[in-house]
Amino acid sequence: MAFRQGLHILLVECDSGVMNVTTSILEHMGYTVHGETNGLAALSTFSHDPDKFDLAIIEPVMPKLMGLELALHLVRIRQDFPVLFYAGYLDLDLEQAIGDSGVGPTIFKPLMSWQLEEAIQQRVCRVYPLIR
Repeated sequence: MAFRQGLHILLVECDSGVMNVTTSILEHMGYTVHGETNGLAALSTFSHDPDKFDLAIIEPVMPKLMGLELALHLVRIRQDFPVLFYAGYLDLDLEQAIGDSGVGPTIFKPLMSWQLEEAIQQRVCRVYPLIR
């Protein structure tokens, strides 16, 4: 079960199948999930109500707006906003760029649900230390 009920996650994944499975896993953990399959749509959604979300889980490799670009936009809107990159594969240049950005860590698919939960707890508690 989620360490804090009510966390609202913005999940950005261009593969609708992966989106559906990941959404189901996160909802089973007790999270509220808003999924987008397009980075531009995710940016628009976040921009309209940035305080609605507690965390973004973003696929780094997406068409139109890459995950790192999206994450950088999100943290410009809300400086303390926690981000997790959720990747199936990263080339070395993108992995280095994500690391250099300092925006958030990368976790790799596939994960066991407990590993995903642990990554979420670590990231959210680092930004919001009083949430438990």
